[in-house]
Amino acid sequence: MEESQKKRRRRVKQTMTLAERLLQAAREARDIAKHLPPGIEQARHLRRAREAEAIVELDRFLKAPARSTPPRPR
Repeated sequence: MEESQKKRRRRVKQTMTLAERLLQAAREARDIAKHLPPGIEQARHLRRAREAEAIVELDRFLKAPARSTPPRPR
C-alpha cells in the first residue's frame, strides 16, 4: 500500500527559552516532591529537578565566553 499523503511535522513556536522551560520543569518537580512521602517517587522527582538545573548550568557554560574550567558542582 502506497502512502499518498506525507506525514506533516507538528511545528510549535516556543514562547519560552529552553532554559526557562527547564527551570519551570525543575520547580514543578520540586513542588511535587515536596508533597510526597520519602521514597522512590520523591527521589525520582528530585532527580528530575537536579538534572534540569544541571542542563541549564551546562547550557550557560557553553554559551559563555571561553573559560579554562567548567563550573563546579554544588
